[in-house]
Amino acid sequence: MAEVAATESVTSQIMTTLGAGSGLDITKLATDLTSIEKAPKQAKIEAAVAATEAKISAYGLISYQVSLLQTAFEALNDADELATNSASSTDVAVSISTPDGTAEAGSHTIDVTQLALEQRVKSTEYSSSSSSLNAGSSFDLTFAVGASSITSTTVTVTTDTPAGVVSAINAADMGITASLIDTGIAGANYRIVLSGATGSEGAFSVSSTPDLGFADAGNSLQSAQDAQLDFNGLTVTRSSNEVSDLISGATVTLNSVTSAAARLTVSSDQSTLKTGIENVVTVYNDFRDIMDTFIKAPQEDVEFSGALVRDMAVARHVMDQVRSALFDDSSTASGDISGLRDIGISINQKGQLTFDEDDYATAIADSYDDVVMMLTANTSDQNLYGTDAKGLAQDIATTLEGLTDSESLLATRETSAEEALESYAEQLEELETRMAAVYDRYLGQFAAMETMMERLNGTRDYLEGQLESLSKAYDK
Repeated sequence: MAEVAATESVTSQIMTTLGAGSGLDITKLATDLTSIEKAPKQAKIEAAVAATEAKISAYGLISYQVSLLQTAFEALNDADELATNSASSTDVAVSISTPDGTAEAGSHTIDVTQLALEQRVKSTEYSSSSSSLNAGSSFDLTFAVGASSITSTTVTVTTDTPAGVVSAINAADMGITASLIDTGIAGANYRIVLSGATGSEGAFSVSSTPDLGFADAGNSLQSAQDAQLDFNGLTVTRSSNEVSDLISGATVTLNSVTSAAARLTVSSDQSTLKTGIENVVTVYNDFRDIMDTFIKAPQEDVEFSGALVRDMAVARHVMDQVRSALFDDSSTASGDISGLRDIGISINQKGQLTFDEDDYATAIADSYDDVVMMLTANTSDQNLYGTDAKGLAQDIATTLEGLTDSESLLATRETSAEEALESYAEQLEELETRMAAVYDRYLGQFAAMETMMERLNGTRDYLEGQLESLSKAYDK
């Protein structure tokens, strides 16, 4: 329409300059009238576009803030992450791993008198790894593993060479490892070495035809035995030098026999839990402030203020769900600790969370284990899909996940708003098309008027000429 208007404008200017027609700028007149008719309709659609875009932004911000709150609670859903622990040993003969958050603080004494060992035996000597052991025929090895309870296993060696024996034993995967060692001694320098599991129950015997020498007394390299130690005055035996059931949440490694009792110390820093609780309060209050911005009357210079004034249902639904989840009882309440209110969290008259550090400190000092149970069900590695009780932190995180997933009310409203934007774009295009037709109609009407005015002007000029002629005739 702009190109046509420019052409018509030039034509109108020429006609006006020559004094033809009415002398009016009909192109400008048509444009002005069209604009007057178009402006309110366009403004209405553009206002709807702006409001819808604000809604979409609001939905996105709500989802983001809810996700932040979900993350804050997921940081509290594993028992071993609620405290940061450390451990030390006074003797290199015994080491202790960094314990997880479930380990209790305290000191322990440990005196190692015997390490756990695995049985090792060697075979007869062979001149090469490919020496035939049974004239090219396969043969069986019979293993008896255990001390108090014996398990028998038969291994068939299909390739009757030292290398074939090693391969067959390792393929059987029965807890005995075979290796072929080149001793470097000229002549018969290959030996098959068998190693069992550590501890007395890892003891084994092996027989075969042909006899490979594993049962010969001179071929025994090491006997199987359990670790023996004194732990906090109690005599303890274990089949491994990696002991994970003496101190909860930590692994004690026996490196060598001790010359005197070692001291193991576990320290627990429970500030991790407090930091997590404080983060929940901060994130929730940020969420609440954003929601207030969306639902209150629009304010100048406040971005997205009032964005959901006309969609209060979504805002109320989300706020109600979040608030209810936060103040529900835990699915694993313990002792006097059943919810966040029991560890110092409450809500004030403005709808914001507050954190009472004194109440929190009392709950932790008197009932730390109950707090852990309430939040985590005393479990770790939580996820959304398990069916067992998960504790309040994961219960809340699961509820929050449901508020932002693809089937949530937020997602549905956002999709509808995006579809509305597409509709508004189509309405603007349709308005342009209609206004182009209106402009053409106005221009056509004014052009017809100009034609009529030109004819009238011609008649006027003719009559004026005739009158002037008559006047001259009488003057004579």
